[in-house]
Amino acid sequence: MSLVARSLSRAAPRALGRTAAPSRAAPRRNMAGDMDVKKNKFVEEWNGRREITEKSFEYNSKTTPQLLATIVAFPIFCYFLCKNELQASNNTCINGKPRYM
Repeated sequence: MSLVARSLSRAAPRALGRTAAPSRAAPRRNMAGDMDVKKNKFVEEWNGRREITEKSFEYNSKTTPQLLATIVAFPIFCYFLCKNELQASNNTCINGKPRYM
């Protein structure tokens, strides 16, 4: 048998969609296995609200103080807290013991 005939005989079943051995699909597994899990309606409601937060958010005068506190005041508070901690420790938590001691 020539080389061309051999390659055609191998390629023909693949082109027609036939394979040598049928493949078996893996059995489908549940997320929680075989346990009977009951959904908590409060958790499901919270999850649904969390997924659509960007669609349900409204900017108005009531949300302005909360946004300012979250975006501006909290990072400033964290900065000064860390700065004071470093000054109180004489930077020993970063650099080890000071050389002059």
